[in-house]
Order: sequence, then structure tokens, then C-alpha cells
Amino acid sequence: MVDITTAENNQSLAFYDNAPFFDMVLKHAVQNKLIDQAKIDEMINDAATGTIQIAEYFGATAHLRENLEQASVWMASLVSLHLENASNGDLQLAAQMIKEKSFRTLSRGGSVMLKALYALPEDDHFGALRFDTESDFLKRCLSSHMTLAKYRQAMLMHSQFKLELGLANYLLKKMATPSRAFNDLHAPAKHVLRSAVLFMAYGAKKIATGKLATGKLGAGKAGFPDENALFEIFTAMRKEWSFLGDVSCSKKFLEEIPEDYLPLALQTLASIQQEDIPKIVSPSVPLASIFADLKVRQYFFLFDPMNDVSQFDKKLAEEWFVLTNGTEDDALLLSLFISAAAGLKLKTSLTVAEVKKAVLNIRENGLLEKEVIKLIKKAPHDEQEQLQSLWSEFIEDASLYLLDESDENLSEAVAYLKDHCNIILPAKK
Repeated sequence: MVDITTAENNQSLAFYDNAPFFDMVLKHAVQNKLIDQAKIDEMINDAATGTIQIAEYFGATAHLRENLEQASVWMASLVSLHLENASNGDLQLAAQMIKEKSFRTLSRGGSVMLKALYALPEDDHFGALRFDTESDFLKRCLSSHMTLAKYRQAMLMHSQFKLELGLANYLLKKMATPSRAFNDLHAPAKHVLRSAVLFMAYGAKKIATGKLATGKLGAGKAGFPDENALFEIFTAMRKEWSFLGDVSCSKKFLEEIPEDYLPLALQTLASIQQEDIPKIVSPSVPLASIFADLKVRQYFFLFDPMNDVSQFDKKLAEEWFVLTNGTEDDALLLSLFISAAAGLKLKTSLTVAEVKKAVLNIRENGLLEKEVIKLIKKAPHDEQEQLQSLWSEFIEDASLYLLDESDENLSEAVAYLKDHCNIILPAKK
């Protein structure tokens, strides 16, 4: 706190630009004779009592000098935060406040502000939990010297979290889908919200009821779309655009949305229309690629744990199943990988001549590892890690034979591949 007895009425306020706001206000009040000595004495006594209360609130021993000094700093910070916020930085208005209100009342105003921030969601995910107590939170804010600008920025951000979670929960209720699954998955509110708005505006009439997360997660004909349902919505939108040059949108659901949530609902719908639909309907990019990108960055779905491989994964993996015929045999799969690594036609069985050609190609052009990785990515998602391990373990030893230039007649390389791959040997005469 400034030494008000040395204040000079003609001193420039610029001198205090870097001082806490309360000090600036107090100096302004003294210079302009808005408070007298009696008020000053009252503030000092009130501050002494308030400091002890604050020390006790934060669990510090009130009789230790160090704790009291820290508590007095925190109390002044609370007063400063409240004054600056309530006056919006107007020194004259803030000076009038310290004239009319007690020091402890002003301190409580700052405490109320920080408690209001604590009451808001800590992040924008379902099931987010606060791990610090209210007193720990206030202590952290005061210890970090939270400014009004930082406070207002935090309030704006966390209020947005509350709004997004509130609207997302409201829409889930409208879709008869409990939020517990989203809490368990710590789902991002923005993604859940976007999926719900997409479904209500574009998907209700475009997908079959059976592809919604009903049963344990919902009830009746409503429900939150799963991955397959989302993909079907995308597919229907692209088909509709190809026939009509437009995509029909139902805004009826907006009529029942509470007024506080309506701007966010409209903003989300507008974002879908401006950012996502042009990508979804564009014929120049495969729909599966668009969907795979958007579902990770923008949307959320509930995967059906009863299916080992989702219908969407199966659709993406159609080429893989054609190439492998659904085989899980390591020898057949490694033959396929060697074909890719050598730049040959993809096959799960190779003749001896094809094996020799593969080895020569690899020695001339190197292992086409990227082609193998690209091939593995065509497999169902939950199989890719295992396939990558199969290839990595195989090629670590195989490369010693494949790249051994001293094996001029390729006999050792071919022999090694015969032991690990599916090599068709010529029929014995």
C-alpha cells in the first residue's frame, strides 16, 4: 500500500502507471480530497481484520508475521481486482467506491469474482473434474498476480466452455441420449455439439434408425449418430448435391432451443455450412478421405463395441479384403508386402521368377517402405498396428539377404523368402 501521508496533490498519475490499481485509486482519492484521515484510519483497521480472516481462510496460522504479510498482499489484490472491474478502470469512480464501501466489502467483491471463475467448467470436455479446491484455486490466482485483463479473458473462455457443454447436453437430451457415455470418453463438447447439429439439420431423414446410438445409449427413434451414421449422412449429402446442386437443411430444431443457446447453435450450423459442406459435396476428393479428416478434427461419434470392425472401416478396407481375401496367414501377407516393397503387382503368392524380380528391383531401387505403409493403411484400423509389427520384424532380418550384393545368383535371398513367404514352386516332373 502507498504511504498516503507523503502524497502530493500535484503529482502526475503517470508516476503510478506500473503500480497496482488500488494504489493508484488511493493516491487519486487523497490528492483530490475524496477521503479524509478518519476514512483512512477506518480502512487500515478494516484491512487488519480482513488480513487475519484471509490468512485463516487459506489455512495459514494468522499469528505468523510472514503469513499475515502474504495475506495482506492477497487482500490488496482482491480489492484492486474488484475496483478495476467494477469501475472499468475509471479512477474517479473507483475512488468514490473506496469512500463509500468498507475495505473488507471491496475485498469480498474480488473474492466473489474469482469464485465465479472457479464455478465455471475447467475445460470444454465432458466429464472434466476439478482437482483443486476453491481455496487452492483462489490462492493460485492471487499468487500469479492475476490482472483484470487475464481474469476477463479467462471468464470469457470458461463461459464459452459452459455454453458449449450446456448446448451439447441439451441436444443430447432432445436425442434421448444420456451423457454418461460422453463423460466416460471425455468427449470434446465442440465435436459432440457439431455432430448433433449436423444430424438434426441434415441427417434425421437421411439415415436408418438402426444406425443411431440407441438402446443403452438412447431410446425410441432418436439417438446420437455413430460412425456409420455420420458417414451415411455425408454420403447422402454428396448424392443430393450431385442431383440437385444443393443440400436440404431442416432448421425446425432451432425453434425449441433456449434463447441463451440459440446464437451458438446458429454459429455451429453456419460453420458446418461454410466449412464442411463444400468439402463433403466436392467430387474431386474421395468422400472417405474427407470423412476421415473431418471426423477427427470436427466431429464425434459413438463406436459400437459389439462390432470388432465398424461398417465404415469395412468400407474403407474393401480393397484390402480384395487383395488378401481376408487372410490372416503371415506368409501370404508378407508376400503381399514384398510385392509392394519391390514395386511389383500386389499378390499374396509369388513364383520363383517373381521373387527374383522382386529382389533385383529392391537392390536397384531400394526398399519402397512407403508403399508398404500405404498398403497397410488400407487394412481395417484395428489390424494396422499388428500388420506394421509383422512387416517390421520380417524386414529387419530379410533386408540382410535382399540387399546382399555378394549373393549374385540370388540363391540365399530366394531361400530366405521361401521360408517366410508364399512362394509357388514349379511342379516336379
